[in-house]
Amino acid sequence: MPATLTFNHRLTIHDSNLTIELFPAPGHHLDHIAAWIPQLSLLLAFDAVERPLPSIEDAAAVPSMFATLEHFLALHSERVLCSHGKTTSPEIVKANLAYLREIEQRCHELLLKRRPTPKELDHAAELIHYRLDEAIAGSTGEVDRTFYGSVHDANVRYVMQWLMR
Repeated sequence: MPATLTFNHRLTIHDSNLTIELFPAPGHHLDHIAAWIPQLSLLLAFDAVERPLPSIEDAAAVPSMFATLEHFLALHSERVLCSHGKTTSPEIVKANLAYLREIEQRCHELLLKRRPTPKELDHAAELIHYRLDEAIAGSTGEVDRTFYGSVHDANVRYVMQWLMR
């Protein structure tokens, strides 16, 4: 079903008790949105934040993902709800951003020495010596290693491709 209401920057919905602010939150997907309910100090991050690891759409989405996570932190929310993560702690936003910044730093270090080949980027996490076990070390609970291993490799590949532009 096509959307009946769209917005570019922000859409605010007022009720007698609550305000819901919808705003773009690209990174996971270009058309992703999040919702902020200031009276509850509640951020509905949906798929933009995830435990154990966030998922970036592609190399072009990397700066958007950084900006989205920084915006989330600037809200100083007391609770964050995400589609995957089973938590309400705002610490998940910090953890997602720290994870992506670690990838960025390691990619920079490699790029100071050389540019990887496209074939090497197929296993990008190995290339920067950032194995899945290290990336999810602080996570509790069961992790779908096949899925998140693929997400981790893709995140590293996309950050590397973004930096090589």
